[in-house]
Amino acid sequence: MAFSNEPASFFSNFRTISRIVCDNLLDDPIYFFLQAARRVDSRFLSSFALACVRFLPKRAIEFRAVGLLLAGNTSELSLFLRQLDSATLSERSKARLGNIAIAIQDAQSAAHLLQKCPSSNTALCRTSARHAWYLGDMQGAIDILASVVRPSNKQLRHYESELKVFRGDLAITAKREIVQHDSSDGVSTLHFLTNSLPHTGSGYAQRSHSILTSLRDEGWKIEVLTRAGYPLTVGKIRAKGQDIVDGIAYRRVFPARYRSDMGSKIQQQADALASAVERLRPSVLHTTTDFSNALAVMSVAEAYGLPWVYEVRGQLADTWASTRPESARSSQRYRLFKEREAFVAARATHVVTLGETMKSLLVAQGVPSDKISIAPNSIGDAYLEEPIERSWARASLGLSPDLQYVGTVSSLVAYEGLDLLIRAAAELIPENPKLRVLIVGSGVESNNLRELGIELGIDEYCIFTGRVPRNDARTYHCALDIFVVPRRDLSVTQAVTPLKPVEALACEVPVIAADLPALREIVADGVTGKLVPPEDAGKLARAIRSLLEDPSKRASMGVAGRRTMLAERTWSANARKLSETYKLITDKLQ
Repeated sequence: MAFSNEPASFFSNFRTISRIVCDNLLDDPIYFFLQAARRVDSRFLSSFALACVRFLPKRAIEFRAVGLLLAGNTSELSLFLRQLDSATLSERSKARLGNIAIAIQDAQSAAHLLQKCPSSNTALCRTSARHAWYLGDMQGAIDILASVVRPSNKQLRHYESELKVFRGDLAITAKREIVQHDSSDGVSTLHFLTNSLPHTGSGYAQRSHSILTSLRDEGWKIEVLTRAGYPLTVGKIRAKGQDIVDGIAYRRVFPARYRSDMGSKIQQQADALASAVERLRPSVLHTTTDFSNALAVMSVAEAYGLPWVYEVRGQLADTWASTRPESARSSQRYRLFKEREAFVAARATHVVTLGETMKSLLVAQGVPSDKISIAPNSIGDAYLEEPIERSWARASLGLSPDLQYVGTVSSLVAYEGLDLLIRAAAELIPENPKLRVLIVGSGVESNNLRELGIELGIDEYCIFTGRVPRNDARTYHCALDIFVVPRRDLSVTQAVTPLKPVEALACEVPVIAADLPALREIVADGVTGKLVPPEDAGKLARAIRSLLEDPSKRASMGVAGRRTMLAERTWSANARKLSETYKLITDKLQ
């Protein structure tokens, strides 16, 4: 398989996106619509849908549920679904409403709707299978589906392919002679990424870009491929075969026939990587979580005799489980997910991770400690500059210089615990009307958080900016008096160190964070900020109050935070460590 340096044609992009959409529609058109609606972030659509819900008759159950979904008010939607009498609903209604519950990741409502549902109704069985799959019972989901659909059914084939990969299926790359790198062309590293700038602005994409630019500055020739089909898979119909950002070329893999099942996608990615190795002759391969990326890279690295690095950026099995009932942690999917991650980490030439907590988890999974190094989330060039003066930052953003702003720059997802911040603010605002909550970012919890502000009577004190350009994020950091990270106490939040509080500290903004192992690696309690018990809005409120009442303490914490980040967390320092690692593992193979 080849990849192109030239812009992809609009027609070929349209054809690939159409195929992706068709695959999803063939899988289940209703569920595809629900998933797409779940991700719409439009204030107009939200307000319009909510207005429609108010005028719908009570008997229009399914329309009311869809309206609440489009409004993004998933808390009210969950309550609505749980109050329905499942016994009075038709099988088709149960199927549709169950799909809605699964789309908003509400396993409890789905279980309520689908209880006592042995049935030969195809739609209901497909929903029941999807519920089992969501909870991690992969084989159970396949068994339910296989009883009512043909072997060629898209949903069934997707499930079967994924389970095969989770059980150990590997991509196949023919053994080749070792490709000798041409040192006259510069020593190179080939990175394989899930997504990237400029189409995705997530913390993952930002970290990747920072690592790549820093390695380039260390003298490495950088080559990058992204996953097969990306960014067409996220709807970027005008995507080119290559995007250049700050001198880094992100090459896209656009297969002539995009494959949507997991096993075929991994094979397509391995084929694209093999083609890239033939053309570019890199010295080392480097990829990131999840294990599906690693399977493709491992296949090619072992075929060509190249060293490869696996960068573990999260405990993704725990991320998956964080949106499900506790029982999901004993499910087939969770167990196999952990096993696959441990397998590829042990097979990699070297492993890089974010912090000591994650390193200890990898060691517990059987990865030798001496082949793990740490490259923590760090600050980029803009954050190395002196912080923007607070009054100037606020003026440029249209914020008042006379108010007090506490908040965050984050993805708005449930495990961030931002509802705790709003509840804490509701406790403080009656005594401090100058307090404002500033939440910068977007995500599926956006409308739930807005509704919570209305419910608590503080919506006029809460500012939701939505997604902002990445260059504006630093200005928002500098505008805050306190940066808050009220993460919930989950396996994923205990282990994974986020990027945004690191950037806040670099901006001389003190951080109040949940007292979790990963966050203790960033925030020094009483020195650069405060640590509070997780999931306790009252204690969070008291910590915010104490810092708002002590400007000198905030200032000293801010100075200490920036000093620490400059000393311990820069991308250039990470690049030097990675460069040493690359040289070490390539020398061992010579």
